[in-house]
Amino acid sequence: MDKLRITVLTSGASSLELIGYLQQINKLAGVLIFGTWDQEKAMLAQQLSQANISVQSCSNNENDTPITAITSWKCNLGIVFCCREKIPLPVANTPKYGSINLHGSPLPNYRGPDPIYWQIRNGETESALTAHLLTDQFDQGNIVAQEPIFIGPFDTANRLFSNLIQSIPALLETIFEQIKQFGQLQERPQQGECLLTAARLTEQDLVIYWHKVTAKQLCSQVRAGNPQHGGARLNMGQSHAQLLQATSSLLSTYDAPPGTIIHLSPDQGLIVALKEESIRLDIIANNDGVLDGYRFAKVCQLSAGMKFT
Repeated sequence: MDKLRITVLTSGASSLELIGYLQQINKLAGVLIFGTWDQEKAMLAQQLSQANISVQSCSNNENDTPITAITSWKCNLGIVFCCREKIPLPVANTPKYGSINLHGSPLPNYRGPDPIYWQIRNGETESALTAHLLTDQFDQGNIVAQEPIFIGPFDTANRLFSNLIQSIPALLETIFEQIKQFGQLQERPQQGECLLTAARLTEQDLVIYWHKVTAKQLCSQVRAGNPQHGGARLNMGQSHAQLLQATSSLLSTYDAPPGTIIHLSPDQGLIVALKEESIRLDIIANNDGVLDGYRFAKVCQLSAGMKFT
């Protein structure tokens, strides 16, 4: 078997831990950075160069530059990770063993660019890091390996991403063993339909719809957006804030309309009515800082009976 030389194809600094791990085990050939050049990519390239890692920037519509780099680095396996750009198939197919994408969900469910957010938002308790072959269709290639991951009841998006990162060595060991034993990747088709997708997040997805959401759903929505997207959006008139933590409450709604403040005290905090239950708004951030619910209400001069929109 040829010595494995792996090129990482990425578009952001979130891939640094994977890059560092491959360098540590002496399998890193180089890094291709895709997408429009910006400050984050420039800093990533500088950091890699300072670590004596071969790095090449690639525009979205060219094949020659990445193929030339892969060939010159004698790369025989490509790994796509944290890349929001579509990799051209000629580039993906250049390494001897092809290229795989590391996707943070148990495919076929949660295909799309934001799987971590939507899994937490939907209250999932199990996830997986999936390695699949690159095809012309996003996240639909045959599966090469999967590592199951538990999602805890208090996990935020950063915590789940960290757990995904920690599962990379075990996942890669499975892949390396396949190549060592069979001389190629062992692939299998994705089983079943994609019932849940992970579309790119929009600002509208972060808005709280008080008349529709349950306490459990709102807690999950807040966790999913914390911290990267600022939790969920809290609006009252022209005032805006970010809800970073919430907890179900046993307090009666007193038949108040959803979104209405039904209780405010130093002991019990800021409690808001939902359709059939109530919820405590624990931690809120705005231009004044990061405050607990009670302090936020006092600073903003909120009182029981007022309504979030």
